[in-house]
Amino acid sequence: MDEIESHSCIRFEPKRRQGCFLTITKDNGCWFEGFGNCRPRISFGMGCEKYGTVLHELLHAIGFEHEHNRPDRSDYIIINWRNIEGGNDDQFKRLTENQYEWMDFDIDFESVMMYDSYAFSSNGRMTIQRWDGEEIEENDELSDMDIEKLRLL
Repeated sequence: MDEIESHSCIRFEPKRRQGCFLTITKDNGCWFEGFGNCRPRISFGMGCEKYGTVLHELLHAIGFEHEHNRPDRSDYIIINWRNIEGGNDDQFKRLTENQYEWMDFDIDFESVMMYDSYAFSSNGRMTIQRWDGEEIEENDELSDMDIEKLRLL
């Protein structure tokens, strides 16, 4: 939270009264749900051991989407649907331009919002493949572009 606050006007504060707030729990798994409603939730359970994963979920809470879901992703990556574990297709859905706020930016392979090449793989093969053949590695810190986007909020 401190890192996001240090790069933006966003402030995470304890709940003081009724109204809209973010609930942080330690339920099963590592996830975010409820963007756009008044009471979104984050779970920092199993799977949230890495610093970058926590940053990833917190960025979801303030409106960031996955880089690999960009409307123009086909210009940069291939999604290998046959390699994705059953039940996880929604993690790879392509967004419309109305759903993705950062079209003025190029794709950011270094972003904490970009899955690595083997995310949710059912068979050890790439689920996300760059057109240039390079593997996408998991990032554990905010990229320069993540920071630039935070400053624009």
